[in-house]
Amino acid sequence: MSDKDTIRELLAGEPDTVDEVRSWIQLACVRHRNQLGNILEDLEQQVLLELTITLRKGRFKGTSSLRTFVRACSHHRCIDEIRRMSRRTWVDIDGITLQSSTPSILEEITFDEEVALALRVQAEMSEGCRELWNLLQQGLSYREMSRQLGVAEGTLRVRVLRCRKQALDTRARLVEGNSGNKSPEPSTV
Repeated sequence: MSDKDTIRELLAGEPDTVDEVRSWIQLACVRHRNQLGNILEDLEQQVLLELTITLRKGRFKGTSSLRTFVRACSHHRCIDEIRRMSRRTWVDIDGITLQSSTPSILEEITFDEEVALALRVQAEMSEGCRELWNLLQQGLSYREMSRQLGVAEGTLRVRVLRCRKQALDTRARLVEGNSGNKSPEPSTV
């Protein structure tokens, strides 16, 4: 079969031709098996993809046989990958100390401040919004919530959106008002 026929069949996805070209790629890449390890199969697939793109664009000039061209492309791709891998920085995991699973004092204080702020926002929300947040927190879908409240699902979505905007505006106002204070004061709920 001529190179033109092989290219035509490869680009058409003929299984026998694809398998033959794959075998050329594998033969070219096999000498790099030790260096490429478990990424070799992925790299071979990538070479096949790049080869089909190159052939579709007509970049194969025919100065050598198609088989030689495929092997050269495969070999160069393997070398490029080996060079890229050599530039990686490897981290010695034995030298890494893991952080404690308990939160730091700063994390606890920050969390407490966020909780206090959330409680203040909640206290300023309307009863309807608090009810919607409660239903959302229970994990109900909009359809279930609309049935329970006796309103259309679209209406419910708009209400949730308005409550969310109101809560964000309230939070921003409270944060801005407390920018001089060290922490927001929790309100009684």
